[in-house]
Amino acid sequence: MVDRRDGPGSRRRRGPGAEPPSAAYPAHWEADIALRDGSAAHLRPILPSDAEALQAFHQRQSEHSRYLRFFAPMPRLSLRDLQRFTHVDHDDRVALVVLAGEDIIAVGRYDRIEPRVAEVAFNVSDSRQGTGVASMLLEHLVAAARERGIDEFTAEVLPQNAKMINVFTETGFDVDRVLDDGVILVSFRIDPTARSLAVMAEREHRAEARAMDRLLHPRSVLLIGVSSRADSPGGRVLAALEASGYTGEVHVVAREVLELRGHRTHGRISDVPGTVDLAVIALRPEDCRDAIEECARIGVRSVLIPTEGFWDSDSGRAQQRELVARARLHGMRLLGPGSLGFLRTGEDPISLSLAPRMPRPGPVALAGQSSALSAMLLAGTDRRGLGLHEFVGVGNRADVSLNDTLQHWEEDEQVGVIGLALESMGNPRKFTRIARRLTRSTPLIVLRPPGSESHLPPGHDVRTSALPRRALDQVLDSAGVVQTRGVDHLLDVVDAIGRQGLPLGHRVGLLSNTGALGASLRGAADDAGLTVVADNRSVPLTADPRLIQRAFTSMAALGAVDLVVAGVVDPQVGDGAEMLRQMATVARRAEVVLLVCLVTTEERFGAVQQAVREDSSLPPVHATPYVVMRAGAGMLAAARRSDIDDEEPAQREDLERHRARELVDALSEDAGPAERELSAQDAAALLAAYGIELLASRPITDVDDAIEQAAAIGYPVALKSTDPELRHRADLGGVRLGVPDAVQLRHAVTAMRRDLAFSSAPLEVQAMAPTGVPMVVRSVEDPSLGPVVSLSVAGDATDLLDDIAYAIPPFSEKGARALVDAPATAVKLRGTRGLPPADREALADLVVRVGLLAEDLPEVCRLELYPVLVAQHGVTVVGATVCLAPAPNRTDGARRVLSGAPGSAPRPARGGRGTMAR
Repeated sequence: MVDRRDGPGSRRRRGPGAEPPSAAYPAHWEADIALRDGSAAHLRPILPSDAEALQAFHQRQSEHSRYLRFFAPMPRLSLRDLQRFTHVDHDDRVALVVLAGEDIIAVGRYDRIEPRVAEVAFNVSDSRQGTGVASMLLEHLVAAARERGIDEFTAEVLPQNAKMINVFTETGFDVDRVLDDGVILVSFRIDPTARSLAVMAEREHRAEARAMDRLLHPRSVLLIGVSSRADSPGGRVLAALEASGYTGEVHVVAREVLELRGHRTHGRISDVPGTVDLAVIALRPEDCRDAIEECARIGVRSVLIPTEGFWDSDSGRAQQRELVARARLHGMRLLGPGSLGFLRTGEDPISLSLAPRMPRPGPVALAGQSSALSAMLLAGTDRRGLGLHEFVGVGNRADVSLNDTLQHWEEDEQVGVIGLALESMGNPRKFTRIARRLTRSTPLIVLRPPGSESHLPPGHDVRTSALPRRALDQVLDSAGVVQTRGVDHLLDVVDAIGRQGLPLGHRVGLLSNTGALGASLRGAADDAGLTVVADNRSVPLTADPRLIQRAFTSMAALGAVDLVVAGVVDPQVGDGAEMLRQMATVARRAEVVLLVCLVTTEERFGAVQQAVREDSSLPPVHATPYVVMRAGAGMLAAARRSDIDDEEPAQREDLERHRARELVDALSEDAGPAERELSAQDAAALLAAYGIELLASRPITDVDDAIEQAAAIGYPVALKSTDPELRHRADLGGVRLGVPDAVQLRHAVTAMRRDLAFSSAPLEVQAMAPTGVPMVVRSVEDPSLGPVVSLSVAGDATDLLDDIAYAIPPFSEKGARALVDAPATAVKLRGTRGLPPADREALADLVVRVGLLAEDLPEVCRLELYPVLVAQHGVTVVGATVCLAPAPNRTDGARRVLSGAPGSAPRPARGGRGTMAR
């Protein structure tokens, strides 16, 4: 709760003249938000029709709260105050309200008192203080203010209002406080800082982890739509709940019977007594909305909807969006629709899923999206005897998403490895941000099925990326995510890690009792890029399993290997499972990870697999060298997480961000919705603000003008066409390099005009750059990923082979160097065939600057620096193309919102980043 003298006795300075005309209602400021207690709420700009609700909110407040807000008791707002508070212009005067149901639970506003300064104030319901509402309001007011050209906030706070003082001081902004005449004057710039973004990310993590904790740990469950039919979804969920050992309260709503499976049923939701933590709504899509409303009236906190079919028509899509909006307005979070449910093993078991049976407890956490993929995960878990801690099927992920599950599992000490099967990503930037933090302690194994970008399951309402699949693959790799290509591959890796943990290093030992099998293992290891330091293929193929055991003990006991892959051709005698137990005992003592490839009959292989299913201490057993080595490669990839860049983003002190912002704003004022390319002069000015200098060039009108401009630049010069298709193509006659003097320039201009008569583009002369490796540096504003920077060696071969590296800014120094080295052809920068090494550090500095520009200016939809000549010392940017478009709705930015409902992806503030969404 905050105070400001915006009522009687206000000391706020008001600008001269009448109120400015009202701007259009900013619908893009509307958002669903997650609160610290795990609940949700709706935030939007205030409306004149809110007067009655605002008065009711004011009167519900305690006298103490009203005094802190207005510096006076004010038991009731006057008609004049209501008029002023609810009629704003959404520019100089902005007010946002937070709604729970139809009630206002918080108000935040700012009033511009100088061209770039505004005074801010809050009022939070007594019953909602401590839930993070004030900090959420501040974030959204900051984003709105920056969009309206405001750089600084001020506030007046009474010294006894410690809660509001803490809201300001804990934002991460640099806050100044001064005591003046018994009032604390607070002021701070509202530009995002590394600390303010870190604070918001931490608050987001706490809120989303808490929401998942409330959903997945219900003390009472309500099942709606349960039928007496054994095959009904509701009936199967009830049976699973009973079989899981759940000890909480169970309520059942079923109109056709009075008692079901020993549970007394209720005919209506309103008949259910007490507050319910979680409701499972197994109804037809058209009936779910009314059920949500009824659940809200009895205080349901979370909802799970297994029903599918919401995306089969336009009306179904509208129903899904309406479900999410209504649930959040009432403070509920929603899992589904189309969710296969969730389950948890261990001391607090529960199953609200269609799993065939409860898995054995273990350290693995699994999540899937569509019911088909989730069912495959559960079936594979059952088949392997995988030790599972928790499973979540997010279904259409209309509200709760895989990002939420990651936030939850990061808090869970019982989770040792996470496996995700995802067919779409609503917010890839946020996913990689969470993954980068999470994988420092917990391996994250991900399946993105081939073709999932173009063939999304029904119900997945996402933005599509304009970039190739490998762009996101590279982004995920850079966050420490281990990627797999199929459900079996995913489960093989998480099962191996769940049973034995990660290898302590990257050294691989191979052991086999036949040379042919050993050769196959070695080939699979080489194909996977593994480092093999020991390879014993001389173990005799005999009926005595002790020879294999002794050979394994010798290899493991030396301390020279971290992972041993044992290939065994079964001699068809003895107990294969017992041999495995003996080797597993040695592996644990030697701190070595063991994987086994067993070649035998189907019957004996099944017997060994059964032993593995029942005994979590045994290592996984596979049937082929390829599969066993694939699992080993996944384990080692997870163990290499220490190589991931965790440094802070690099900064440059010579940037002129305000000049760049003013230039972009000026160039965008008269622009329409279409993309438009900047002139060479404007592009050079914008790049110069970020310390990127273009090689000097001058347009020419005729031969005499060319000679005059070349003299000003200095010989030798380059003569170029400005045609986008020709300007860098000497092979097509668009470039003449190293023109030494005026005589040669006259001939060159005449010849180029003759040869390029088909092109009307003018010519230009440009200074000659030092010799270097030609590179291309690009940035693009992708609808899904946001700003993405790419780098490649220039040339047709590179483009045809797609040897391009991608990464998401901002970059650390280490991250920029990694991008420089990522393309295979970047080996040219290190010096080859007698050429000296190029200045890779200077190129990395350019990458940092491009990343900062792309991050700061969402209106820059496309930027290309080509060619960039990397010499032995320094880089030269020869050409640049910069295109502007209206600022997009970034999915992860400087204010926290829950996506998936109207207003959840607002247009970003000028100079800032859009939304921090799921």
